[in-house]
Amino acid sequence: MVCEFITGGGFSDAALTTSLAKEGAVMRDALLRDLSELNQYMLITLHDARLPPSTYAYKSLGVAPGEFKKVFKRALKQADLVWLIAPETDGQLLALTQLCLAAEAKENGPILLGCGYDATLVGTSKSLTFEALQAANINTLPVYAGEDLMQDDYFSALQQLDIKQWLAKPEDGAGCAGIQLFDCLSDLRAWLKVENRHLDYFAQAFQAGISASFSMICRDGAGWLLSCNQQHIECHNQQFKLTGINVNGLPAYRPRFETLARKIAKMLPDAVGYVGVDVIIDVEHGKIFVVDINPRLTSSYAGLRASIGHNPAQLILACIFEPHFTLPPLQKNMVALVL
Repeated sequence: MVCEFITGGGFSDAALTTSLAKEGAVMRDALLRDLSELNQYMLITLHDARLPPSTYAYKSLGVAPGEFKKVFKRALKQADLVWLIAPETDGQLLALTQLCLAAEAKENGPILLGCGYDATLVGTSKSLTFEALQAANINTLPVYAGEDLMQDDYFSALQQLDIKQWLAKPEDGAGCAGIQLFDCLSDLRAWLKVENRHLDYFAQAFQAGISASFSMICRDGAGWLLSCNQQHIECHNQQFKLTGINVNGLPAYRPRFETLARKIAKMLPDAVGYVGVDVIIDVEHGKIFVVDINPRLTSSYAGLRASIGHNPAQLILACIFEPHFTLPPLQKNMVALVL
């Protein structure tokens, strides 16, 4: 079973934007296409009843408004293996991971082809990500809790820092969703006070540099780098949007990304399969800051096949199941994705 949350009915009882549905369908169909070419699996998936089903699946279960969890659990009982693609927002990825792990624990339960609970929990929480990276001596950017910013003494102390621009980020956001840019800390604080946003957001210094990511696979504390990606992010009205990705567009940083991939795999021993990592490259000071760990497929997956010259789903499955997995030689073609 392949479940991509957005196209699979996760928003069946809410408005569904064209851009979200398109991005979800691109990831879903890239994965289903790669799995279908292995000729080993009968592929089941879910689809929001407002959307057409994927042509790559053997069977697609329609999801009516409010029926996602019910259909998901029904599909789970039919599966031997399950592959989740879901956003961290509102704990969606974590909740589905818990359902899958509970099913896996039963006799003849389906195997989850993805990260365990601890790695998913860390990836879901920006503050836990910061703490884990800091403990592993991996460069990252400090986070300042929104609740703490409501305290006058704490706020005054932060104002003394030499920081020109600030970001407000949701604690469990996915990608650029919900991130706001501010030219001063006072404006950010005022924004956090509205509708008690300070309970769900934190502050972080805006770090100039190259927006980038890398795709990796991992198991049992070992990690392998697949691609070094340049992200194209635009900012309009204080909000950010990812508009495109050059998969393997940053070959000069490959050695450093490989080191980071190994460190992150060691830091998250129950991380399994594909993981996407977002970074900021501070070219001026020669530093790389890890800002997000995504314990799931990311948009870059759609360009991997053409970039590395291998079926990425086959590599991920081999990484999960082969006891002596080794990564074959990979091509490093630059593939441009427009989102």
